[in-house]
Amino acid sequence: MTKAMILSAAFAAAAIALANPAAAATIAPVGIEASSTFTHYNQYKAENLINGSGMVGDKHDSGFANMWMTDLGVDAATLTFDLGKAYKLDSLKVWNYNFGDDQFAVSTLDRAAKAFVMSISTDGVTFTDILSDSFSRGTGQLLAGETFDVAGVARYVRLSLDGNHQQFPETYGYAPVGLSEVQFSGSAVPEPATWAMMIVGFGLAGTAVRRARRGMVAA
Repeated sequence: MTKAMILSAAFAAAAIALANPAAAATIAPVGIEASSTFTHYNQYKAENLINGSGMVGDKHDSGFANMWMTDLGVDAATLTFDLGKAYKLDSLKVWNYNFGDDQFAVSTLDRAAKAFVMSISTDGVTFTDILSDSFSRGTGQLLAGETFDVAGVARYVRLSLDGNHQQFPETYGYAPVGLSEVQFSGSAVPEPATWAMMIVGFGLAGTAVRRARRGMVAA
């Protein structure tokens, strides 16, 4: 096999790999920003939503130090996740705020987020809404995550939380809103620079093949 043929085969194999990305897998965000966070005890960090703290197998514990929550009285917030690079998303999985019990008229479980909107962006500036739904209330026991099917290509994901599970805010005061853990699933999208390199590579391989053929004819 000539050098040109080897190059051509190598680029063809790479093109097939790019056209058929790896199967969807859990994505590890590289960063997160919250519009509001309860910082008095330095425990309700937004990072708790992506670092696996409090996870027991596929469930989340009831320890508040492993969760995130807005400042007191703030029952709406936005969470912006940086996935590190572009992914073709296929699911969102969320473990709701899960600290408390139902022994009293007002439970800290009421802080669990309820209505939400999920938006995606490739540049972190322009976001497009792709999902509007609600989360179930926490249990105070080991909590399973809720999975939502989504579709879209994004590097940045924004969850806009609108209210919690509190039923009588006018009587007992407006409670904050929180979550325990957030995960995304999808497959990586090739970077534009990778496609550009492939196109150049195919051109070089094609040129090499044509030269080799002309050499064979001349011989």
